[in-house]
Amino acid sequence: MSDESTGPSRRTDTREKIIEAAASLIPELGWGDVSSRRVAERAGVNTGVIHYHVGSIGELRRIAAVRKIRTFFLDRIEEALSQTDPAVAVETMLRALSANDPRDPELLLLYESLVAASRDDELRAEIAAQLAELRQRLCDWFADRGVARPLTVAVTLTAAIDGYLLQRSLDPSVEPGPLIEGLVGLVRQQLAADGS
Repeated sequence: MSDESTGPSRRTDTREKIIEAAASLIPELGWGDVSSRRVAERAGVNTGVIHYHVGSIGELRRIAAVRKIRTFFLDRIEEALSQTDPAVAVETMLRALSANDPRDPELLLLYESLVAASRDDELRAEIAAQLAELRQRLCDWFADRGVARPLTVAVTLTAAIDGYLLQRSLDPSVEPGPLIEGLVGLVRQQLAADGS
């Protein structure tokens, strides 16, 4: 007879608690100060359990960061991609991304992860893959809606978002209006180019 307390569901729950604990600690403490001991305390588990479920603390930080970065962007573009007008979608996306407080834990995790990626090739590759997937998804979406140069728009949009989020973290008074106006203008121009 199997013990339900150690079944697959319980192991998954414990692993998820550990990953969530690490993700919550990265913006609070900074990348380098997230240790197995601190994650174990936050997750309410023994330190050895972390290494059983994840391996090293470096791997755990990478898993937590990449997952949160993915959901940060995907959660905010889903509503935008439900729009039919690409210009409206761009505005919706940028407003959703600028709705967070510049010191929001999700944004702080993003910043901490990007700095850490400059010293961690594996983390850099994983974040780059997530961003490439986001760009490709946007490119395909724009192409399906008649945008003349969808890759140009997707790359410009994602680069502008990164820059805007970084500037806003340094200067919370930076408003999204001018960026929205510029990017919406770009999309409308590319729609007109496709129609000519």
